[in-house]
Amino acid sequence: MKKLILLLLFIPLVSFGQDIFEGTVVGLNDQLAGAIVLNNNNKDTTVSNNWGKFKIKAAIGDTLVVSFVGFKTNYFKVKRLKRVFIELKIDEEIEWVEVATGTNFDNKSSKFNVSSPIFPGCEKVAKSKKKDCFQKKLNKHISKYFKYPEEAQIWGIQGKVFIQFMIEIDGNIGGISTRGPSKILEDEAKRIISLLPKMSPGTQRGRPIKVPFSTSITFRLN
Repeated sequence: MKKLILLLLFIPLVSFGQDIFEGTVVGLNDQLAGAIVLNNNNKDTTVSNNWGKFKIKAAIGDTLVVSFVGFKTNYFKVKRLKRVFIELKIDEEIEWVEVATGTNFDNKSSKFNVSSPIFPGCEKVAKSKKKDCFQKKLNKHISKYFKYPEEAQIWGIQGKVFIQFMIEIDGNIGGISTRGPSKILEDEAKRIISLLPKMSPGTQRGRPIKVPFSTSITFRLN
């Protein structure tokens, strides 16, 4: 009986130790929007916003698992409850992540002889404008196939869904993952991205490579 009483007294003390931990996820000197943050101790999860910032329930000593497609997962130990920057390193198996992060590589792109994936219709656009063309075509595609799920409308479900996907070496779309306020909205976002046309794949040193990409779709009821 004494052991049971001590256990019951101990549990509230643990729960009271939880606090809100704030941080910013960065990679290649740029904020990463849509990075998934998991507290490995209390299983609380969240996603970084457009500026890479996040808030999550945590206590000193907890381990945060921070992941983003194209980067190595970071197992971050909470040592103090102050806002921190959590940096993710490039995954060596994916040689280029410029499209995913929006980072300007400056001289690095030419050094590694890298070219970005090309959206159909952007083939004849000047090299300096291909990235803008890609984004415009992507936005047009999302608008064309966007359909607010009826069930989500009935229940008043809205919010932003973060999407990560891979442009494979054959130009097809794969590895789609989503994170949002509802599975209904996540499934719709996944459907939209799955309908993307086949791309001209990114290349490095003349060889096709996989290129990760991230974007978001906002579902808002009027």
